[in-house]
Amino acid sequence: MSFSILFHNTDKTFELLKPEAVSMESLDPSNFAWLNFDLEDSYDVTSFICSLGIPEEIVRNALYPGEPFYYRHHQKYLIDLVQVCQKEGDTIGCTPLVIAMNDRAIVTAHRGPSTYVERVLYTYEESFKSVGRTPGFIYFLFWDAMVDGFLPQVFSIDERLEQLEVAYLKGDKPEGILDEILGAKQMVRSLKNSLSPMQRSMRHLVAAKLELIHDEAHKYLRGIFDHMDSLGATIDSLQERVHATLAGYNSLLSQQINSSMKVLTIIATIMMPLSLLAGIYGTNFENIPELKVPYAYFLFLGLLVALALAMLFMFKKKKWL
Repeated sequence: MSFSILFHNTDKTFELLKPEAVSMESLDPSNFAWLNFDLEDSYDVTSFICSLGIPEEIVRNALYPGEPFYYRHHQKYLIDLVQVCQKEGDTIGCTPLVIAMNDRAIVTAHRGPSTYVERVLYTYEESFKSVGRTPGFIYFLFWDAMVDGFLPQVFSIDERLEQLEVAYLKGDKPEGILDEILGAKQMVRSLKNSLSPMQRSMRHLVAAKLELIHDEAHKYLRGIFDHMDSLGATIDSLQERVHATLAGYNSLLSQQINSSMKVLTIIATIMMPLSLLAGIYGTNFENIPELKVPYAYFLFLGLLVALALAMLFMFKKKKWL
């Protein structure tokens, strides 16, 4: 859904409008706007972002990127392309989000429904009435929503790994467990690939001295950046947890295979002397002495059974069984 919100600093009111109803020329320090675009709608998003004073080449690099992330931070404007993680069924997918801003307006663009836009819409009214004076407060709300959006995904993956460990230790559905562990590994990789470019962009924002970012906002950005660092360490730990879960599963699977091979080896070992005796007495010579002995067949069967039982007793005594 595409929309715009016009904020009035004088009386702390706002209006929900269509994007075309907002004129950049009418905006000043007492009025600023947030324009949000769904790229599946029929708006010329490039023109709206260029109206912020951002060169068209930079805008196109963000909207139609050759790389999954992009940022340009200028004294008069900034633009970020980030890949935000969203839950898609049983997995996590990354979708692009573009944020562009100058001192009069902020423009966001995404494709399809965005949980992050919904989060900002849920909190922007209270934030505007308390601290909002410039488009920067919407910019900060987005970064806060994006960073906080990682936590439910991290907790969900960690909880699922715990369940998988319990499941494979109990011997439940090994094939499905392996698929789920590999799925968790892919989700952790998606989280890491999403967070790392965000850290690069935020690191530059914290280090740079931009006119758009005043000192008070700089402290807030530093807090977000520190939160990102701790989140990065958490995702690294989660990645190690996935590898440990996979290693534990493979170790248990190897033990099961070794146990199966041990049983098969014992069976083969018992059968070897029995097969040897059966082969000897299965030869086609006329003068085999035992052929004339009464009850030789039953004695031979008894010998085979006794030999098998003796070998089983020996294996049991050596604790091979």
